[in-house]
Amino acid sequence: MIDIKQKSDIIIPFEKIGDDNWSDKTELIINELADNWGDELQEPITIEAISELEKSLKTTLPNSLKLFYQKFGIAGIGEQLQNFNEIGWIKDIWKDNPQYGPDFTKEDKKHLPFLISFSDYLGNGNMFCFHSETKEIYYYDHDTQPYLTKLFDDASEYIKGCLISCQSDLFNREIGQEKVEEWCEEILDELFGKNIIEKWKY
Repeated sequence: MIDIKQKSDIIIPFEKIGDDNWSDKTELIINELADNWGDELQEPITIEAISELEKSLKTTLPNSLKLFYQKFGIAGIGEQLQNFNEIGWIKDIWKDNPQYGPDFTKEDKKHLPFLISFSDYLGNGNMFCFHSETKEIYYYDHDTQPYLTKLFDDASEYIKGCLISCQSDLFNREIGQEKVEEWCEEILDELFGKNIIEKWKY
């Protein structure tokens, strides 16, 4: 059971998805989070279903994301991973009605043709995407130009960040959620840098 009374109780689940024992701590966090919110655990996704998605996208998913799906499916990680029928090229979202789309900058347009969404940030219209060639992770922020910002080199970093951040829901009652949120953010700042976390969380 995760019961966070001090900063050192917050679990950093792995260095990278695919490392030895990467799934042990990940499983603990996902199970505790599901239990905390009364959610059902998701079924793992078969390699056949992943291959079908890759065929329809005409590109491969990042390896770390594939490993995660095969073990935990569309698991609750504090942010909304998209179902396979929602994953797609973000350039196609406004294809039929470009007048409703964002006014992408010149810099945005360099990245736009390559980005595929796989996570909705809290359902507010912002999305996390992977680059079809480099597999780097970009953030689409519908409020601020440039709309597209590279945040992480690999999907492992995004998922690790989510799994750390969501532990603020597993706070000890005496300590309180606000303090645990503060500790989680300090850890994220240490791992990824303040600028990245500010862009992501604010």
